[in-house]
Amino acid sequence: METCLREEEIEHVFVEFVDVNGISRSKQLSADHFLESWREGFTMNALLLAQTPRSEVPKGTGLGAEIDYGDATVYPEPETFTRLPWRPETARVLCSFEREDEPLEADPRRVLRRVLDELIVPLSLEFTVGSELEFYLLDPTDDGYAPATTHKHECVTWATESVSPFYDRVSEWAPDYGIELHSLQHEHGAGQLEVLFDYGDPLGQADTTFDFKRLVKRAAHESGQHATFMAKPFGSRAGSGYHLHIGAVENGENVFGSETTDGLSERGRHFVGGLLEHVDALVAIGTPTLNGFKRHEAGSFAPYSASWGYDNRMAALRIPQGTPRIENRIASADANPYLLIAATLAAGIDGLERDLEPTAPVDVTSERASPRLPHAPELALQSLENDDVLVTALGREMVRAYTATKRHELAMFRDTVTDWEREQYLETL
Repeated sequence: METCLREEEIEHVFVEFVDVNGISRSKQLSADHFLESWREGFTMNALLLAQTPRSEVPKGTGLGAEIDYGDATVYPEPETFTRLPWRPETARVLCSFEREDEPLEADPRRVLRRVLDELIVPLSLEFTVGSELEFYLLDPTDDGYAPATTHKHECVTWATESVSPFYDRVSEWAPDYGIELHSLQHEHGAGQLEVLFDYGDPLGQADTTFDFKRLVKRAAHESGQHATFMAKPFGSRAGSGYHLHIGAVENGENVFGSETTDGLSERGRHFVGGLLEHVDALVAIGTPTLNGFKRHEAGSFAPYSASWGYDNRMAALRIPQGTPRIENRIASADANPYLLIAATLAAGIDGLERDLEPTAPVDVTSERASPRLPHAPELALQSLENDDVLVTALGREMVRAYTATKRHELAMFRDTVTDWEREQYLETL
């Protein structure tokens, strides 16, 4: 890192971190100042970890009035140092938080690392993770934004080609940003896209997913457009999901694989059993905004019930054809990748350790008979707080900060009078 800074004419360094919402926050430093001070760390307001997406200050996070709105210290992780391909004179490095020489539990990247150290390492299993995120590419208009393509064009060639200037820029920048892209496809909604990239180890995949979102948004900006991972930006169009694929290997063998016709091993079933055991809490992590709950619709490809099935895209958990792996389809595209991966692994491992058997798999005709997923954020947040396994895995302070932030967002929404309310009630009541 230091050699790169000195030899490659880097002028600025972003000391960057991820907050509980999955948003990138940072300070930009001169390269000289960074070189002089990086080992001692840099001062940062601890409450930045738990502010709302619009930087409102919630109460009860444990990082505000409880510590007199005090500072913490961010320490760069040298292995994450990389030059920004859209600003060649600038680099970034991801950081971890400490306060009074103790790690902050509400640091999402540290949460995932702790889950890996405390839950994965003792199992002697090698987990792989793959992220599939949908997003909308939007053109600015006089009154907001409109989708960059005109209609439902799922995998329609001309529609995919129509966004090639944007994708060409993403493809140009991705290798220098450490992201290996596989493919681009137009998804179901107008302007909705999906770009796939390599699977990896859990922490590396979380970093890649975090970086991918920033890459996509920056590339759209350079094209005079806007990219959003908001779960449901248009009520009448498809929502954007975050499909998380989990695999496990032991001594070179697929832990979830089986010679049986269904292709799922006993340990694979137990992992699914753990996900179903903690599914309501997983909704709280995977659907972090009120808007995201509008994505969960019965009879759609966004899960509505606590169900699993073989190659069933309407189930919350899917076992795809081919190499056995487990796909968590609950999350929306705006979920924090560090927390989603940590919570999914912790829930599945609980199933492994307790030999939890899942309910029977469902097909498209029986999916609605399964218990409904929490249909409101208040229910999901309460389930998370009451889930001792996930509270222990994620850390009590993380759960406290996360739920306080999300409840602050809900309170702000409840205090907002919408156009819909005026349309319904202003003249009629």
